[in-house]
Amino acid sequence: MRSPWLHPNSKFLSLGFLFRTVLIGGLGLLGVFPIGQATAASVEVFHADSLAGPMQELKKAFEGKHQGVKINLTSGVSRQLAERILKGDTCDVFAPSSPAVVEEDLMNKKIAGSGKNAASWYVIFSANEMVVITAKGNPLGIRQVADLVKPEVKFVRVTGEKDLATNRTIEFLKKAAALEGKPELAQRIIDGAVVDSSKPNSVPDTIRAVKEGKANAGVVYYSAAVAAKNELDIIRFPASVNLSDTIRNAASVPATAKNGKDAMDFVKFLISAEAQNILKETGQPPVVPAIQKGDVPAELK
Repeated sequence: MRSPWLHPNSKFLSLGFLFRTVLIGGLGLLGVFPIGQATAASVEVFHADSLAGPMQELKKAFEGKHQGVKINLTSGVSRQLAERILKGDTCDVFAPSSPAVVEEDLMNKKIAGSGKNAASWYVIFSANEMVVITAKGNPLGIRQVADLVKPEVKFVRVTGEKDLATNRTIEFLKKAAALEGKPELAQRIIDGAVVDSSKPNSVPDTIRAVKEGKANAGVVYYSAAVAAKNELDIIRFPASVNLSDTIRNAASVPATAKNGKDAMDFVKFLISAEAQNILKETGQPPVVPAIQKGDVPAELK
């Protein structure tokens, strides 16, 4: 029987084939791959639901400027994301919908199984506000908070116990109803919301309910509404009631970061002029200059 390594016409060709086979196998064992197949560096970003729209655009812009770096976005309730960091989950950049989450939930708190403080600094880079959303075209003609008590209106709101949007929605409704001269309506609206008592309702849940016609109106963050503006109508309110003076977004590199260098570059990008323009367009007015708290690295100052 002829050896499988022997070429029928030339032993030199067969030896060449054998050499290439051994070489490729060896490179595979060494983890060496052809040019163009190198694994990209990744940055794990945990961010508040309200930042989902802006973060998608910020991701595109950053990756366009940093070839070989991939931003992986994880959206959720800020305090629940902080809990994941305390448990040791890898997070290179944390961007909650309130600086208090970093200040109270991470700073001076130890990561499980580690002597490290979860965070030691943060920057405040953007703001937000609460708005009312309706189905596209606003078929029920909702113009003010008082309209939410009309019998034909099904209203939905955020209800998660750890979700900052829950209390912000309640505060917004109370302020707006008082401004309209009907403060007693706020509690009626809150109590009459269409919610599932067995399941916390989030900002994405609220938007989905209105988009799918399960509700006629809801209250969410302006940036979340802007991200769905093609399918919703947005009703904005005066600064005196929309909480724009208190809602702030922060960013930090927690101690569970595995890619500190690119993470720091991403935070630097968040406070850059380019990112500020993106934030404006996506419903998150930038805070300029960014406010710095704690042991902020020199490269961000």
